[in-house]
Amino acid sequence: MLPLDHENAARLIKKKRKELGLRQSDLVDDCLKLHAIRKVEKGEIVSEDVIIRICNKLSLDPEHLSESYENVRDGEEQLKFKLFAIEHDIDMVGPEEGLEELRKLEIDNDHPLQAWQLFLKGKYNDRKGHWKKAQAQYLKALSIINQHPELETSNLKASTYNELGRCCYYQNDLEQALAYIEKGLEAYHPDPDSDRDYIIYILKMSKAIYLEKLNRNEEAMRTLEEMWADIGKIDSMEIRLIMYEVHAQLLIKQQLYEKAVEYATKAIRMARLDQNVDRSFELWTALGESFKNANEPSKAEICFRTALKLEKKVRKKNILVSTYTKLGVLYLESKKITLAQQALEKAVQLGQRTNDALKYCTALTALGDCYMSQKRTNKARECFQQALHLVERHALKTNEPEVLVKLAQCCEGEDHENYEKYKNRVFQYYVEHYVKGGDST
Repeated sequence: MLPLDHENAARLIKKKRKELGLRQSDLVDDCLKLHAIRKVEKGEIVSEDVIIRICNKLSLDPEHLSESYENVRDGEEQLKFKLFAIEHDIDMVGPEEGLEELRKLEIDNDHPLQAWQLFLKGKYNDRKGHWKKAQAQYLKALSIINQHPELETSNLKASTYNELGRCCYYQNDLEQALAYIEKGLEAYHPDPDSDRDYIIYILKMSKAIYLEKLNRNEEAMRTLEEMWADIGKIDSMEIRLIMYEVHAQLLIKQQLYEKAVEYATKAIRMARLDQNVDRSFELWTALGESFKNANEPSKAEICFRTALKLEKKVRKKNILVSTYTKLGVLYLESKKITLAQQALEKAVQLGQRTNDALKYCTALTALGDCYMSQKRTNKARECFQQALHLVERHALKTNEPEVLVKLAQCCEGEDHENYEKYKNRVFQYYVEHYVKGGDST
């Protein structure tokens, strides 16, 4: 016999056995034990005699195992390249183009490359916004990956966890999104020859974003600091720009407005050179927020309006909600009530059409404040009640006390029963998060 690649010989033997409708136990005889058959089909090294006995039972020529391997290897390289091209189609051309090519592929159920195929089906669905379907495909991909240790260095597992986190993020489940990212970081294999060695930076960036959204700001900053140490290794300009943007947001929370302006301004220049519209939009918004908090409303208005000039070019429409909300709040604080209401009503309309509960909740709360400033208490209460519904449905704990306080203010003097109910819920929130040692960040 010629020298064997045991993993591919195992695949050929297993495939032939299944074609014949045989179980492993059907091959057992006085000289061929079940444990030996299992070792062969796992790709483990066994004696040549065992291989020959199994081949005889399956009517396979042992000499053809090595010859077939060359054909299998060539076929697999071709298949890998097709999957590589399809992933490009999904990300760069469009999900429909990728799906059409995926449907042409025929991959055996026990083949390790089926994991990549399922991963790409998941990508198709999540790029279409079908989050539940995408999650189902990703979980199937993980099941296949876990059956094939040879896939460990590919970092497909880490990439799958990243995409699962993304699905949860867009379904407003930040805690589960973060949990998947942590699993992705655990699964990452630091192999410089990996096809997806870049995924470590995407995972860390996702972690920083989710932590910031959860107001776990110190952890988010630590994650970013780890990434700044590796900035020279990060090829993606998109990731670099997001690093600047999230860093600016964290500096704003720390009231370091001058530093936030510095980060945002530098990144705006980079985004302009890179012609990155979405990042430019969010960076101008972050810059506006910095100036607003630094008590420079004129500059803040210029920033928000500059961002909104890109509205028609922005791909991710949910990011528009925050900018209209921030502009509306700026006008409200400047007593420009009509302009404030127009901006905030636009933010709420956009919030209804997108799937970002946190941004939508913030927009509703700000519009409620605008109505309160006009003493339109009933309209304000409607906004705050819708915001509370989002808080309860999506567990937006950081928004809960503010919304409850505003509802209590609406009810004070007019609806004693609900006033007491909301007031007691505010008290209960602070008992749970402060007195009992909960997260008060």
